[in-house]
Amino acid sequence: MYSREVWILFCGMSALTLAAALGGGLLWGIGPALALALLGVLLSCVALAFTLRRYQKIADLSRYLAGVYAGGEAADIRDQRPGELGALKDDLYKITVLLRRQAADLARQKEFLARTLEDIAHQLKTPLAAIGLETEVWQSPGVSAEEKASCAARAAAQVERMNWLVQALLKLSRLEAAAVPFEPKFLPAAPLLDQVAASLGSLAQQREVTLSIDCPDGGVCRCDPGWTAEALANLVKNAVEHTPAGGGVTLSFRSTVLFDEFAVRDTGGGIPDGAMGHLFERFWRGPDSPPGSVGIGLPLARAIAEGQGGSLTAENIPGGARFTLRLPR
Repeated sequence: MYSREVWILFCGMSALTLAAALGGGLLWGIGPALALALLGVLLSCVALAFTLRRYQKIADLSRYLAGVYAGGEAADIRDQRPGELGALKDDLYKITVLLRRQAADLARQKEFLARTLEDIAHQLKTPLAAIGLETEVWQSPGVSAEEKASCAARAAAQVERMNWLVQALLKLSRLEAAAVPFEPKFLPAAPLLDQVAASLGSLAQQREVTLSIDCPDGGVCRCDPGWTAEALANLVKNAVEHTPAGGGVTLSFRSTVLFDEFAVRDTGGGIPDGAMGHLFERFWRGPDSPPGSVGIGLPLARAIAEGQGGSLTAENIPGGARFTLRLPR
């Protein structure tokens, strides 16, 4: 398909040729050589005009690309008219828009990485300071062997805490960056819930909280078992820590045609006023949070749910609170 300018040039040359043919008598009246020269000049002027116009449009495209490269906006230069120049404009617009999107994504990734590193560094300050204090006590003169053993145990606990913090933050960062390849599959729900309850059994016993499971016989769920178990473990741990001695926490499951629902209910008195909107914020700690809490378990659980196309919600119920994790079938 020829460009619009080429067609105009062709028509113009044809019109001049026709005019020359019709007015041959006049032209030849001034001499054949002069008439041919005049016709050639006219044709050359028409061709030059359209060539200059084409170069002007190409120069405009060059200035546009230079402006985009310098950080300017990618203006819509698409041209619906047929021809090579119109197709070039369309391609350049698509490429510039794609490059701007890639640059924006790269900037967001850099900002995300910087924030993640800042969070890790901030959260490691407390355990590192605690390890430093334990080291000073260990090196103090006259410290008994029993006290040194206690210092070593406390330092080891802080090292374990640091390892958990780093691993949890890295997991949360991967989830927020959509870099986790979830592998959902159908599996019995009861063993998954038993696994979660077993991992929190010692904590529940220590806090004198009854931990129970409510799962129908033969219940089948569709999820990534490893990540879903981690999300549920965080929810159960949070419920146990906020339930007073003598209370109870129930981990339940039910399935519908559209979704699978895991729920964690407790008898801890409910979520305080003003806290509901902050529950899933990274590093947020409520006024009744236990010592050592860093406020990362609930955000991690929600990120796992949303990463599988599901949701995690919280609500108050009579006598306590309930967290509901739903995953699509």
